[in-house]
Amino acid sequence: MTANLLQRREQASVPMLLLAAAAILIAIVALFLGKITGVTAMLAAILAVSILAIRARNELLRLFKLFLLATFCVLPAWQLAAGDEIYLNLLPQDSAAVMLWFLLSIAGVWFLKLALDVAQRRLVTHEPASYGRTGVTGWVYFFALASVAAIVFIYVKLGGYANIVELYDERLQSSVTGYDPLGGLGIVQALANTAPLWIFVCLTLRPRCSKLMTVFAFTQLGVLGWLASGVFGNRQGIIFVYLFAALLYHFLIAPVSRRAAKTSAVLLAVIALVLMPLKFGVDYSDLGKIGERFADQRALELSMGPVSFFLFRDLSRFDVQAQTIETVMKTSYDLPLGRSFAGAAASIVPKVLWDDRPATFAQEKSDIVSYVQSSGGDETTLLFGMPGEFLANFGLIGYVLAFGIPAVLLVAVNALSNSRNRKWLPLRIVLMPLPFLFFLFDSNVIAYYVVRWIVLFALPMAFVLRFSKPGNDTVASGGRTS
Repeated sequence: MTANLLQRREQASVPMLLLAAAAILIAIVALFLGKITGVTAMLAAILAVSILAIRARNELLRLFKLFLLATFCVLPAWQLAAGDEIYLNLLPQDSAAVMLWFLLSIAGVWFLKLALDVAQRRLVTHEPASYGRTGVTGWVYFFALASVAAIVFIYVKLGGYANIVELYDERLQSSVTGYDPLGGLGIVQALANTAPLWIFVCLTLRPRCSKLMTVFAFTQLGVLGWLASGVFGNRQGIIFVYLFAALLYHFLIAPVSRRAAKTSAVLLAVIALVLMPLKFGVDYSDLGKIGERFADQRALELSMGPVSFFLFRDLSRFDVQAQTIETVMKTSYDLPLGRSFAGAAASIVPKVLWDDRPATFAQEKSDIVSYVQSSGGDETTLLFGMPGEFLANFGLIGYVLAFGIPAVLLVAVNALSNSRNRKWLPLRIVLMPLPFLFFLFDSNVIAYYVVRWIVLFALPMAFVLRFSKPGNDTVASGGRTS
């Protein structure tokens, strides 16, 4: 057992070392070509070494380190070398804000490492105990019907699929922030987004679920995910349902091999990239000119077209956070001291019940980028990530201290992993992405994530699961018997 564990750890460390080597190679080549300065290369290298110093005590932490290397080292250095500006002017490398971003990120990573070292005993993953088979109660069909009914309600209210496509095209042509066909339907859409997962559970956690039925269960995730989310330009509703369904299958039905997991991760990344042009109204009618058409549609000249957008806007928050540092350092900037977090908490209350809810972080971040955002508009849709929001609320120290929160989330996920009560597995599954999303999402987006995936799926799911005793093939009503 010990030899196998050591072998798995050695295998898991290879991608991390390769990514670190890639970051260093990019920095060296860019430095040699004059694309980045020596100071930038040195700071990126120090940041990479700091991330590698975090001890990976479990599998999730190993993935977390890979993510940190990518989003804090590889992608910022790459964007600076490429000079890609995505709706925001890129600050010069020798500016105080850019150098401060690297220094503050280094301090934040070490604060994160210290927090993880303090909680090291709570991060050890124990071998899972022997459990019986998994089933569900009849209540699962109620939640499935309710979520599908939410999809039907939206389509009836908005006039059907064709009309929804037209409404979304109209939104892209006018203003994403000023016009929303789903206005006032937030909670209904959140419930609709869970429909693919509820249907998946109904199909797979049932007696004698065949391989054909399993294939159909995974296929419907894409179909319902598109109808409930993708058609509105929201990729999360497709990507997350595939991720959560795969994890549910792994933990509740049959273990997924490491090779299959890696293949699935690559496929999810491809799906996210493929959906990128569709999100902005660019179809695939002419693949040879898709980069050019994407640039025309979004008024962006990028070195790699949609790929640049995916890497530097979806997976990194470097440029907006550097801009926030420059703004916060001005004496004229008044720290809101947490106002945006109150707005995020209020945002989960339906507007029909609270019409004059406090504004979300959109208020502060729009003020920060209003003079440097190239896309125009009074309200920005750029995401700053939670460290960026802490920075805007509490200043430079807020950015550093924010890195301690993912440590708390990692401990919470591991505590659920070690729990002998398997009913909390759905909660563990939907909490697993949060340490990563913390660095990419703003507070109001995370609040919506909590409502959609935790309140409307994970918690109800915990109470419809039923488990047989070890060695007993009989499961409660609705469960598997083969």
